Amino acid sequence: MKTSLLCLLILVTLLLSGCHTKTDDFISKNCPGSCTVIKGTLTTDGRSKPLAGIKLEVQWREGDMFSSISRRKAITTTDANGNFELRFLLRDDELPNTYPNNGSFTVKAHVNPENYLTCSGGNVLLRTYDLKRDTTITLDYLLPQKAFVEIQANNLQAKQQDDFVWTEMLTDAPCTTVVSWYTSDTKRIVPVAANQPVVIRTTKRKSGVETITEEVITLAPSKTFNYEFTF
Repeated sequence: MKTSLLCLLILVTLLLSGCHTKTDDFISKNCPGSCTVIKGTLTTDGRSKPLAGIKLEVQWREGDMFSSISRRKAITTTDANGNFELRFLLRDDELPNTYPNNGSFTVKAHVNPENYLTCSGGNVLLRTYDLKRDTTITLDYLLPQKAFVEIQANNLQAKQQDDFVWTEMLTDAPCTTVVSWYTSDTKRIVPVAANQPVVIRTTKRKSGVETITEEVITLAPSKTFNYEFTF
């Protein structure tokens, strides 16, 4: 019985893996008159430091967990000033509103996601479902190194039905982290941008009175700041 089940699992795994295709699709890099171009600058440390020698790629993917098509459309490396240009030609089935196309394009950076902070998680800088031919997109992307804030929320059990409290991490970065607090959740560790100012803002309404407190910090990469507030 166990042998039959193992054989069945292996067969299913093989069938599913056969439904996923990955290809390099570097067709017509120059594609005069119809190219899609994504270009810009990749920086870190509050946009003060260019990220040189970082490999970037554009990928198109359509499908689900059972079957998918993945095409790597273009690849490049940032220069000494962090500049890059990705140039590629969209196939007909990659165009938006092309039935049954539900594919998306992603721009990925070959960096360690443990060290850098992105909005999409991992190493994705951009995700879009609506690219067109003969179009240029400027992507000046701030890729911060990662630090951490450990937040301790006290006295949350005092919250009443109409009360609320949340904590935001505000910085010059592509996205903002917001933590909403509930009585069962009193501690969180959140990643923040390193080597640049981060505003920790806590907004709370208690007994009909709303208050806002702020604290500005700058952390070295991989360091952790302990932040505590009382409701």
